[in-house]
Amino acid sequence: MGNDPDFGKGNNVFDRNLGDASHGPNPCLGPLETAPFCAITVHPADIGTTTGLVADEFARVLGAGGEPIPGLYAAGNDMHSVMGGVYPGPGATIGPAMTFGYIAADHAAGRP
Repeated sequence: MGNDPDFGKGNNVFDRNLGDASHGPNPCLGPLETAPFCAITVHPADIGTTTGLVADEFARVLGAGGEPIPGLYAAGNDMHSVMGGVYPGPGATIGPAMTFGYIAADHAAGRP
């Protein structure tokens, strides 16, 4: 109980510090009980960028006039950094890529 033999989540003090301190016995593990569940494959690579296509809060790419281009979305390294053009370190684009990819899919499907 509270162990992650496959990936070692929460096996060190650094990981536990990043977890949910109110959850035990391992602050880095918890049940997955409420759908929808989403999964993606992440492939390590040596690419990083801080600039890209300007998009709005729905990940719609904006044209020169600042209006969304119908049907065109961007996420990840194709989208201008949500950190204002600053690249704080390796992996910094993964979270925004997953988040804006999800937002773009919801918007394109007409879901609120």
